[in-house]
Amino acid sequence: MKLTNLRLSGFRSFGLSPVTVGLDGLTFLLGPNGAGKTAVLQALARMFSLDPNLRRIKSSDFHIPSDEVAGAPPESRELWLEADFQFPELETDDAEDDELPAVPGNFAHMQLVAKDGPARMRFRLKATIDLDGDIEETFTCVIREDEEGVPVEESRVSKQDRNSIQVHYIPARRNPADHISYSANALLGRALRAADWTAERDDIRDLTGQIEGSLKSNGAIESIGESLAKKWAALHKGAYYASPSVSFAASEIENLLKHLSVGFSPGHGESLVDFSRLSDGQQSLLYISLVLAMHDIGSEVLSGNLDAFNIDKLRPAIFTLIAVEEPENSLSPHYLGRVIKAMTAFSEDDSAQALIATHSPSLLRRVPPESIRYFRLNDDRTTSVRLIVLPEGEVAHKYVREGIQAFPELYFSRLVVLGEGDSEEIVLPRLMAARGILTDDASVSVVPLGGRHVNHFWRLLNALDIPYVTLLDLDVARHQGGWGRIRYAAKNLLAYANIEPNDLTNEDIDSIPVWNSDHGIMVNDEGWIERLEKLGVFFSTPLDLDFMMLMAYPDAYKVEDDQLVEPDEAMLKAVLGKNHDIVGGQYKDGQLEYFDSYHSRFKIGSKPTWHIRAIAELDDDELLETLPQVLDRMFDSIEGKLEDLPE
Repeated sequence: MKLTNLRLSGFRSFGLSPVTVGLDGLTFLLGPNGAGKTAVLQALARMFSLDPNLRRIKSSDFHIPSDEVAGAPPESRELWLEADFQFPELETDDAEDDELPAVPGNFAHMQLVAKDGPARMRFRLKATIDLDGDIEETFTCVIREDEEGVPVEESRVSKQDRNSIQVHYIPARRNPADHISYSANALLGRALRAADWTAERDDIRDLTGQIEGSLKSNGAIESIGESLAKKWAALHKGAYYASPSVSFAASEIENLLKHLSVGFSPGHGESLVDFSRLSDGQQSLLYISLVLAMHDIGSEVLSGNLDAFNIDKLRPAIFTLIAVEEPENSLSPHYLGRVIKAMTAFSEDDSAQALIATHSPSLLRRVPPESIRYFRLNDDRTTSVRLIVLPEGEVAHKYVREGIQAFPELYFSRLVVLGEGDSEEIVLPRLMAARGILTDDASVSVVPLGGRHVNHFWRLLNALDIPYVTLLDLDVARHQGGWGRIRYAAKNLLAYANIEPNDLTNEDIDSIPVWNSDHGIMVNDEGWIERLEKLGVFFSTPLDLDFMMLMAYPDAYKVEDDQLVEPDEAMLKAVLGKNHDIVGGQYKDGQLEYFDSYHSRFKIGSKPTWHIRAIAELDDDELLETLPQVLDRMFDSIEGKLEDLPE
């Protein structure tokens, strides 16, 4: 039994148009703050949580459209949640009956048949709220649906059937002790009450009777009992309840179980330490351990391999889902890795799944891309959910390595600036700050390509619908530079960038001169740079960002007049490479004189060191005074995109 789809409509950040979240055995929910990740976990808790408080629909759960007129609410609001379950174990020909505990438990609801798969069932939680704040809920099973998947016939679901599916929600902000206490009562308490105590009951009654007798023989207890009886007799004259006494009512097993707690040994200076003394992270680990342990016990009982429990009293879950929100808040990275490993093993069970909502970029390098669900707010501030679709063959491996796992921070960005390398990562945030675009405040990430193909990032960002701009090196006169770089950008924009309007055609791209042809000398760009800038691709001209910054701020980079000399052939090869094109006509007057300074600082010296040192000497006004024009245009584009994005 597996939960395959969760549909949400009118629930928190999910608008009235239904959104489907496809789920795997272990699913990771990613996205910026406020994008709807927590809403998915809470939706599952509203449907199947053990905690009555988490299961109850609240007024804040109802979606309020962003364009709704303030002070004029509708007469009622509606939300609904649907959970689709399938039974892949039915497709196994050699499955034994004791390996299918979920099937008989849900047989009454397995009436919704898929066209190309095994029997499935759909549970539906619907709620409405009126102007007085009164909420009505219904929890049903869908019997029939129309061609568009809309339910046309439903049946009520009993409390016992609903409780057979259990969701354990661990929120990011919590009091761990509350979760442990409730888990101990709801899980361990139920298990111990369902245990077979027949052999031990008489022995425990005798032993507790001896303990109570010893306690009552204490002089202090006798004095309290006598004094209480005397005062009670003076106030109460009835025949019933006439003789009070101090009693230790723990002679029955059930009374002893009420005092159950979880302790650990050894402790620091004491033999047993109560769980409340654990750190928040350790208490979270304990909670997860309890859920995993009780799931294993329930599975053994359902399969008939464990007869130490009364199955009617235990009522083990036939399906368990653990929903963890931002575990990195209370767990260090190595503990987090252990939790992921435990969740992976847990989710391989036919009757178990796990969801993890995370903001931890480092975690994504351990995650299969297919298990990621990316959340983002649309322009109308409703949640959209996207999958990462992998290409086929060897291209998929490069896509994962050079796109998905290369810079995980981009998953949590409102906008991404793609640059060539380390220089862009250092320089651009400082220049944007001078322009008033604070990358942290605006949730803008500057992502270095680091030699990777830009098409992998464009493919990923388009799939996730994350806006972006790109700054590439024009590399005039370098191998495949100039027209070659424009041709490369245009070709990949046409193939991978989902940008509207995009008027590029293959005929246009074929007309771009080859970089080293007779027509490859880049005297002018024939309008191509402006055309690509409208599509979000900018070029550091004429060479790269390092050269552009050197010319814009020569004093900050300590360029002396005597260092401005025409380069010889050896210097041209050192800067442009052995297979460089001719430079005459492609560089403006005075630009070639900076080659020697460029070579000493950025080819021989350290790029990060020189950039950090130079921009530290310049204030905002000085940076903006001679800001390269292409960067000024790019920042205009960034500001325009940010204005249209919800936060």
